[in-house]
Amino acid sequence: MKFIKYVQEIANRKNRKRLKNTGFTIISSNCAGGFLYHWLHQRFNSPFINLYMSNEDFLIALSDLEKFINTPIKEFENNEYNYPIGIGYGNTLIHFMHYNSFDEANKKWKERCGRINWNNMFVMLTNWEGNEDILYKFDKLPYKHKVVFTNRKYASIKSAYWLRGFKKDKGIGQVYRTMNIFGKRYIDQFDYVGFFNGDLRI
Repeated sequence: MKFIKYVQEIANRKNRKRLKNTGFTIISSNCAGGFLYHWLHQRFNSPFINLYMSNEDFLIALSDLEKFINTPIKEFENNEYNYPIGIGYGNTLIHFMHYNSFDEANKKWKERCGRINWNNMFVMLTNWEGNEDILYKFDKLPYKHKVVFTNRKYASIKSAYWLRGFKKDKGIGQVYRTMNIFGKRYIDQFDYVGFFNGDLRI
């Protein structure tokens, strides 16, 4: 475990040195964005931290992101989970699974909404369920920098990036997890530093 953490920190240091673009906003469907901010020592300039949304709800949010961000979140009362859930624009559900209360989650959400850099934004989707229809809809969204992580190649999806290791799964799992004893993480297959620097075109 110590060896893996050591190797990963070396990789993080190299990535931090490579990073030219700072102050960017990551709009992510799950915790991946938060991990990348943490590894790169960047401030959380996004409300999409320590939470997840279903692919369908995430696409609704992306269809009119400004309206989604500017619409106040309400607490989902009939909640069977052991964490708070918010209801956003379009009746979308925001799962705040790493917060103790809705008030805490909503406070952080509002605070980080104010940090969004609309001119330096990167959108990331993890295709959990392997739904191909989601991929085509995501690919049509008018975002300059966007990527969707998939469990196989999709030649017809320009924004798709195949992460090896999930081939046997229906969709794709937690991309920030460690994939082998040498400390490589699934998302390390993707040059996210080049992506944030604007050098990488999907």
